[in-house]
Amino acid sequence: MLFDLDGTLADTGDDLAAALGAAFQDLGVTPSVNITALVDGSPLEELFAVAVPEAPAGLFALFVERYRAHTVQSSFPRSRLYPGVRETLEALGHFRPTLRLAVCTSRRPEAARALTRHLAIDHYFDRVEGTGGTPLRHKPSPDLPLFLARALEVRPERVLFVGDTPRDVRAGRAAGMLTAAVLYGMGEPGALLASGPDHTLEDLLEVLDILGVPSA
Repeated sequence: MLFDLDGTLADTGDDLAAALGAAFQDLGVTPSVNITALVDGSPLEELFAVAVPEAPAGLFALFVERYRAHTVQSSFPRSRLYPGVRETLEALGHFRPTLRLAVCTSRRPEAARALTRHLAIDHYFDRVEGTGGTPLRHKPSPDLPLFLARALEVRPERVLFVGDTPRDVRAGRAAGMLTAAVLYGMGEPGALLASGPDHTLEDLLEVLDILGVPSA
């Protein structure tokens, strides 16, 4: 199973918005849209293009530098697991190593691992990987889902990818995987449903019903 991180496992919106706002402030830039509207699961490249459509060359690199500095300094003070996440991972953990679990995110791998350690869920996963700062294309490309399927030695059609945005659903479908969309995260529900997930979840614990796994 693959899980997106922000908006699926963890409610990180406040910390992400704070880091974005601080980075723009450092650069003396006023975004063209409200900061909270930028926190939608998009990679930095895309949200920066929306926030500063006429940015001069080189400004994005400075923005990334400041954003990463603020995320490192913040230590995730307001990031929390969504209700039911720990219980779900605990129940799934009883089926390891037969059932392999991984995080599939647009964050940098090291940033994703730092967050999972902070939330004390890193031990549930066989791999925690992200596309940020790597040659892999961001979701909705299937690059990372397919990379993880190979790393876990699981055929794509036997993988369930759980995420909270249309890009997660499209990435999973492009990889030939089953998809489940959580409706409590960053994604707009209408757009999320229109992306055609195989399953929808009001609570992550519902994934146990899909797999026929009893709750812990």
